[in-house]
Amino acid sequence: MDRYRSLRLSLLVAIGGAACSASPPASSGAGEGAVVAIPTSPASATAEPPPDGEPEPEKPKGIGWVTEKNGNIHRATRVTCDATIDIPACTGTEKHQSCKTDADCTEHPHGKCTSGVGQVGTYCGCTYSCETDDDCGSGKACICKGTGALRARHAVCGDASCGTDADCKGSTCGLSTYFNGCYEQVTLACRTKEDKCKSDADCGISPLGSSCVATGPRGAKPTWQCASMSCVIGRPLVVEGEVRAARPRARADWRAPLVFDVEHLAAPAREAIAAHHAAIAAMEHASIASFARFSLQLLALGAPAELLAEAQTAARDEVEHARVEYAIASRIGGRIIGPDKLPDATARLATDVVSFVESLVVEGCVGETLGAAEGQEVARAVKDEGLGAALAQIAEEEARHAALAWKTLQWALDAFGDEAREAAARAFERARAMHEKDPPKMPVENEEFGVLGARTLGALRRQALCEVVAPCVQKLGLVAWS
Repeated sequence: MDRYRSLRLSLLVAIGGAACSASPPASSGAGEGAVVAIPTSPASATAEPPPDGEPEPEKPKGIGWVTEKNGNIHRATRVTCDATIDIPACTGTEKHQSCKTDADCTEHPHGKCTSGVGQVGTYCGCTYSCETDDDCGSGKACICKGTGALRARHAVCGDASCGTDADCKGSTCGLSTYFNGCYEQVTLACRTKEDKCKSDADCGISPLGSSCVATGPRGAKPTWQCASMSCVIGRPLVVEGEVRAARPRARADWRAPLVFDVEHLAAPAREAIAAHHAAIAAMEHASIASFARFSLQLLALGAPAELLAEAQTAARDEVEHARVEYAIASRIGGRIIGPDKLPDATARLATDVVSFVESLVVEGCVGETLGAAEGQEVARAVKDEGLGAALAQIAEEEARHAALAWKTLQWALDAFGDEAREAAARAFERARAMHEKDPPKMPVENEEFGVLGARTLGALRRQALCEVVAPCVQKLGLVAWS
C-alpha cells in the first residue's frame, strides 16, 4: 500500500513536480536508500568559554565507571558489562516478524529477537547488546546498562574518542548521553579546559531540558557544550541553535472544547500520556512564534505575497493546534494545563540567505513533512471518533505547512541561485544519519490516545523520508539519492 501517496502528491504539486510522483524510490530498510535527518544545532553556539586560569579537570582516579560530586561520569578503567537485554523475546505469535529466534540476529554480537507493539501491530525485531569494547568495533566503546542517564534497557555501543581516563592526559574520559529529541547519542570524550561547560549545572534551565554533552560535527572530535533537544518533528521555535518552548501553567484559556472518554486509563498511564501531549502542545504553541518569525524573514528577503499569506494562515493554524493539544493533555491529566510566557518569541532572528535556507530545509521541508506523516498515523490509531477527527485535522493542516516549506524552498533557489542551492544541499546532506535509528523507547506507548511506540515512529519516519521527502529532493535536483 502506498500509504503516503496523497502527502507526496501534495508536496510535488507545490514544487511543480506531480508528474514525477508515479514511481517513488523503494525503501530497503533502515539505514539504506534516501534517508535524511534533522541536523543537530547545539545550544552552546553562544556559550562563553571558561575564564583564563581555570583549573584543569580533576585527575583520573578509581576503577570502572566513576561518578563525580557534580554528577559527571567518567570511565577510569575498562569494564565488562552485562549483555542482558531487558526486552521481551519474540513469542512467534507477532503479526510482523523480521526475526523469529535469537539465531536470526547475527549482524552484531549478543543479538536478541525481541517483541514489541507498534502502529503495524505486534512485531519482532533484532536488538543488540555488548559486553566489552571488542564487541563494538573500532572507535566505539561498550556502555553498560544503567550507567548515568543512559535510557537503553541494555548495554550499547557508543562513539568513543577515548577509552579510559588514561587516554586523556591527566583529565577524564567522560560519558555523554544526549537525547536530542529523536534518538540518544552515547559518547565517550575527554574533558578539557577548552570545553564550554563542565556539568549540567553550567547550562541553565530550558523548557526542553539542557545538558552538558559531548557533541560536534560529524567526523570532528567532540567537545563538551550545552545542548537541549534540537531534533524535533515539525516546525520548532529555534533561537541561537536551541529549541525553545513555554513552560506549563495552570490556565484554561488555551483549551479547545474537546471531550472524550478517559475513564478506563489507569493513573500512571494517564500521567505519562498527559505529559506527552503537554509537550506536543508546548511545541505547537511555540510554532506560532516560529511562523511569525518566518513571515518576518520572508519580508526581509523580498518574498512574494502568496508565501506571506500562507505563512500567516499557518500561524493561525498553530493556535488551534496548541488549543487542541492542551485540551487533550488537560482532559487526560485531570487538571488544567496551558502555556506560560514565551519571551523567546521576540529574540533576534537571522535574515541572511544561508541561515534562512538551512533552517527552512530542517524545520520545514523535513520537519513539517515528517510531522504531517506522523500526524496521519496518530489519527488513524486513535479510537475515539471526536479525538481522531481533531487530530486528523491537525495532520491535514501540517501537510499544508509542509507544502508551504517546499514551495518557499523552490522560490529561494530561484531567487538566490547557487548560494541558496549550496546551503540547501548541505542541510540535506548533514541530515542523512539522524533518522536511520529508532528514537529511544517512550515512557509510555498508547496508540489509542495518540502515543506511538519508538519503533513505530522510526519505521514511519524512514518510510516517509524515502517515499515523500526523497522524490521532492530529487525534483529540486539538490542531492543524489540512491
